[in-house]
Amino acid sequence: MTPYFTAISFINFFTLVMMIISIIGNSSISYFQRSNFLKTCITVFVICVMEILTMYLDEAPVKWRWLHILSNFIGFSITPLILVFLGNALRPYKSKSFKILIIFWGIYVIWMIVTLAMGNRKSVFYVDSNNKYYRAEGFSIHIVVYSFNLIYFFMENIFLSIRFWQNNKILLFANFIFAMTGNMIQVLYPEIQITWVCSIISILIYYLYYSSLYQGLDMQTYLLNYTSFDRWRRMQKKDVVLVIVEIDNFTKLKLNYSREQIDKILVSVSRLFNDFYKKYGRCYRISSEEFCVVIDDTKLDVELLNKQFFIEVAKYNFDIPDLPLVSIGYALLAPKEDINIVFSSADVKKRAFMKERIGFLY
Repeated sequence: MTPYFTAISFINFFTLVMMIISIIGNSSISYFQRSNFLKTCITVFVICVMEILTMYLDEAPVKWRWLHILSNFIGFSITPLILVFLGNALRPYKSKSFKILIIFWGIYVIWMIVTLAMGNRKSVFYVDSNNKYYRAEGFSIHIVVYSFNLIYFFMENIFLSIRFWQNNKILLFANFIFAMTGNMIQVLYPEIQITWVCSIISILIYYLYYSSLYQGLDMQTYLLNYTSFDRWRRMQKKDVVLVIVEIDNFTKLKLNYSREQIDKILVSVSRLFNDFYKKYGRCYRISSEEFCVVIDDTKLDVELLNKQFFIEVAKYNFDIPDLPLVSIGYALLAPKEDINIVFSSADVKKRAFMKERIGFLY
């Protein structure tokens, strides 16, 4: 190995080990998310080991040809999984596309095994009788599979930026472009071996971003939490409209229904709330049964929006006898204004809303 590749390999392994230790000890993200980040790092670690093996075994004694083929096969076969695991880690739950991608990957691996067993040059790579590695005719298939997973990963980036109303979409897409560019350079110029160092840096940025993001989220509803709301309040620079939505008779519901049913009600209302209001502003969960949205457009017809949202909740099927209703209030919130006074003003509107809301259904 060249000194350059030795240094790159050291950086790769050191960074991956530190990331694995950090991920294992991270309690701010769920087990599902930790496991996908771990799978991503372990997959890259294995590929880096296989890459070193293939470099040592290229044109080595013929007796090692089988190991040369095996190490190349492992490296090429699991490479597409990196984007699948990392894309899955960017969601709070398993993506519906995950099973489809795994099936697609399985077909790709079977194709590789069959073409390698046939001993021709139709696979991704070819190792000749002198134990020399070549890219084979099927290398373009590998690029197609990898590109397909890259598109999936790009869509997950879009989902992440839209779902959580973050202001740093540029960071996500710049990081995506950085990783993609690093991969494409080595495809076009195999002697420039920067694919994995670029990928590892990109994974590290995603992991740090994701951990920071989830510290500001309510882990039950995946809305922004009160800490995020308080942080935004300290940075507020202009007047906004604060809309507060409360689930009525929540204490009574907790007495009459199981914890599982209560959790289902909360999650259902939070999803309705987020789906309806996210196009107007940032959505928060500020207490066990209260949600709020910060709307920048102070000229918006908020009363009409609130009426429409109430109707959506009333029409939703919660599968319980006692239909959960919501009361909604709003108030203008200026920078540095006492938040308790604003909450009180919203409560006044909320009580007025409760008197009028039944008429909204007819």
